[in-house]
Amino acid sequence: MEYTLKEGVTAYIEPSDKYKTVLIQYKFRTNFSGKTATERSLVKNMLETNSKRYPSQNEMDLKMASLYGATLHTQSQRFGKQHVVTLSLSVVNDKFIGGDDTLLEEAFAFLEEIIFRPNAADGKFHEKTFQREKENLNNYFESLIEDKSAYARTRLNHVLFEGTDQAFQGIGDAGFLKEISAGSLYECYEEMIGSDQLDILVSGDVAPERILKILDAQDLPGRRETAKEVFYFREKTAEPVNAGESQDINQGKLFFGFSSPVYYMNEHYFAGLVFDGLFGGFPHSKLFQNVREKESLAYTASSGLDFLRGVMTVGTGIEFEKRDQVEKIVLAQLRDMQAGDFPDELIAQTKNMLINHYKQNDDYQGRSLAKQYQDILIIEKPLSQEQWIAGLNAVTREQIIAVAEKMSLQAIFFLKGEAADE
Repeated sequence: MEYTLKEGVTAYIEPSDKYKTVLIQYKFRTNFSGKTATERSLVKNMLETNSKRYPSQNEMDLKMASLYGATLHTQSQRFGKQHVVTLSLSVVNDKFIGGDDTLLEEAFAFLEEIIFRPNAADGKFHEKTFQREKENLNNYFESLIEDKSAYARTRLNHVLFEGTDQAFQGIGDAGFLKEISAGSLYECYEEMIGSDQLDILVSGDVAPERILKILDAQDLPGRRETAKEVFYFREKTAEPVNAGESQDINQGKLFFGFSSPVYYMNEHYFAGLVFDGLFGGFPHSKLFQNVREKESLAYTASSGLDFLRGVMTVGTGIEFEKRDQVEKIVLAQLRDMQAGDFPDELIAQTKNMLINHYKQNDDYQGRSLAKQYQDILIIEKPLSQEQWIAGLNAVTREQIIAVAEKMSLQAIFFLKGEAADE
């Protein structure tokens, strides 16, 4: 259920008796840029570390322990053309603890404390905490190179979106860190909590009236609404871009980027789900069976769709000398999909697996709330589970082929070993 609290401040309350916990999320949303994402990633780290009332991590942890083991989680993510900072608190429903019927109010008060009363004074964040968290974030950026598949995927994204802010990760980029000071970061924080679209999501066995009473007492300031424009439409290139890099590694990472017609809940969405499952999303897919199992050309081979930016990524882990063979066979699998070379029984198997995955999402409170938020931003009237399943089951062979035909290779990135250059 949706409730407008102030202009630009909306609460979405989803009462459900499926969960024994109440999950509370404050989501701050604005337009995405690499610089903004970096600043806001550092802001959410600062808020998660301490506050005015709880100036140390230990004091924060002790407070959460007193809330019957409440857990705090923060996230900084690119959401297509938007950037979202999420602060989440999960707390046991006070129906199950007996005697304490104010736990939910205490949990909201704690979350309000860490969001709106940070460890700051005189227009800047606490310097020692700031320097530590800035170094921690920089170290995190540097550590990303250790996961070679994730690194190759990041580099492919940079090639696909070169020259645009979409080339940056959802947490930003180390290159923007140098210019951030404790004062400038506090300005970013004030802009975020005072001007960003604020969506408050609550899931659990709770009465909406109780939540609204709590939020009304917080007296959240209104702000200008941020348009729900999340889709990014990338201009296609006539010829694919080949890029690469050498590192001291034992296994090559060959990644492909395709333009895709599949956006969340557009006319190709359900057919796109089935296509991806058949092409590289499941163990019975063409990439897994033909590239990895049958030909033994790759240690890993899979595909994935970006439903907000119209991109499909294929990732493989290979021996360096098999690079050309793998490229040929991966593209051959796409041509087979475009020719309709896939049996009806695999279409049915893929649909069944997708339905099972969809149903399982409702078993996890965080996933269920994430799907709800995606629906909030993109579609006016979310589909029921029955409607979603009916939409998937209605997908035809012809629709799957139509999706395959619209896939266009745009970029290839190859992370290879240094010895491969010799």
